[in-house]
Amino acid sequence: MQVGALWRLAAVGVAILWLTACGGKEVNRGSIAGTVTDINGDPVVGARVWVEGAGETLTNTNGTFLLTDVPEGFKNVRASARIGNQDWTGIALVQVFGDDITRNANILLCPTNLQGSIEGFVLDPYGRPIEGARVFAGGPLSSAMAVTDKNGYYRIVGLRGGYDYPVVASSPGFLNDKKTVTVVAGQPTAASFALGVASGVVPATPANLDAVVWTQPRGVTRSSSPEMTNALEAIKRLIDPKRVQRRAISRVTPAGSLIEIDLTWDYVEDSRRLGYGIYRGRSANPASVPDNAIAFLRDPLADLFADLDLELTPGVTYYYQVNAVGANFDPDTGAGASDPSNNASATPLEPMSTFSSPAHGATISTASPTLRWDRLNGASTYQVILFEGFPDINRDPLWPADLNNPGNSRVSHPNNSTVYTGPSLQPGQTYYWVVVAFSADGRARSISPLWKFTYRP
Repeated sequence: MQVGALWRLAAVGVAILWLTACGGKEVNRGSIAGTVTDINGDPVVGARVWVEGAGETLTNTNGTFLLTDVPEGFKNVRASARIGNQDWTGIALVQVFGDDITRNANILLCPTNLQGSIEGFVLDPYGRPIEGARVFAGGPLSSAMAVTDKNGYYRIVGLRGGYDYPVVASSPGFLNDKKTVTVVAGQPTAASFALGVASGVVPATPANLDAVVWTQPRGVTRSSSPEMTNALEAIKRLIDPKRVQRRAISRVTPAGSLIEIDLTWDYVEDSRRLGYGIYRGRSANPASVPDNAIAFLRDPLADLFADLDLELTPGVTYYYQVNAVGANFDPDTGAGASDPSNNASATPLEPMSTFSSPAHGATISTASPTLRWDRLNGASTYQVILFEGFPDINRDPLWPADLNNPGNSRVSHPNNSTVYTGPSLQPGQTYYWVVVAFSADGRARSISPLWKFTYRP
């Protein structure tokens, strides 16, 4: 995010809110990046995404999108797709900054006939409406959001019915109010909030910041199929069973592969928190330099952030810190923000080579093939995974059956081959296999292309 300090990010947000509410002229233009998913957090490929009067685009192979040349201010980003015989739609309200990218604008799609809404009022302790308050409904990737009008009224639409949502109302100078709201399809659910006055409060420091890096194979582009999207996600979930939702990916490295850096931290209830400041630098303690602020994540329910910077490069170590921004935050002095979190570092691996043996698409006659790949600089171990059929989220691997007991399917660098010792191969069956390279600490991973062979004895 090419802006100055976090303080400027927050101050600009207040200014844009005032400009939008007062009908001021929109001059500057920015971009919106995000992901379109279903209720399970799985990406929706080929969804139409648009802002009225500002163009449209389609989601790519990992469900992500980038809208450019969007006027600054609060904008409704809409998405739609035809899945099966049903129309699926979704909407997200995001804040666009001039000459910048608004990140993590994630949209949840669900069948139109299963959608409900939440609406109500946000009031101060004296029963007066609070204009410009934000109301967040927590979702699988990020929160759906609405902004109150001059009467304190808000409405969040496009929510999947039959689910309980954590909903938080938040406004500078006030303590948050949180409720659990059940959404019913086809009708609005009422939920109003009363915010207490905040005075001199500082939110808790985010704890246990962690960074995980994925480098995807070359050739993963907009032309890739939805099946390939599911295959890559299936592999990631096998490696990381806690990965229950997609992380946003939006850029191509100079080598032509996609890099995803996920930041996560412990979520704790805190009525004093407006959101989070995200910092990145080339040395430890990046929050000590205000201009290292890359985003102001204005979501008190958040516990993850995907770094989407176009300058991320394999082999470069990046350091991250996160702080919590409080209800009494002062953009001029920085007062009212928590201390920075612990440092988390990330060093992306290079993409894996396209070389494999057996060659991709080969026919083999041996029931115990030797699987071989090119070594990767920076790798410490390799995990081979073989599937009986094209991998997807609902298909378990054939070998190894248990990644916690991998046997010889896990290989230490510089070794770059292993002999298949899994269940008997079946004549005429096509098998798919992949190699995941790990750094020594396991936090950087690089996924090979998906290779296949057919067994014909």
